Amino acid sequence: MTAVQQGCDITHFIWDDGKYNMVEFREVDKYGRSAGVDLSGVDFVKYADAFGAKGLRVSSSTELESVMKEALAYKGVCVVDFAIDYSHNHELMTNVIAESIS
Repeated sequence: MTAVQQGCDITHFIWDDGKYNMVEFREVDKYGRSAGVDLSGVDFVKYADAFGAKGLRVSSSTELESVMKEALAYKGVCVVDFAIDYSHNHELMTNVIAESIS
């Protein structure tokens, strides 16, 4: 809202996994649990619109280029919501560490 009020020209990309958390897979690995909050159901496009910004969503990889071009060409505040699945990050981290040790 402040960026809109100040007339900023900025694009913000949100990697949306439905949670408010920095690096959940690292927390689970180190502490055995997540300290994050489940936000499932937040519509960041509507949230942006409610504050006077432009809200866009990337729902599939085929939309990525066109949505990014639209967002970056927009004069004003634009929020782009990318749906992302981090569910395999723990497995990826485990495999990377195992390969770096061997």
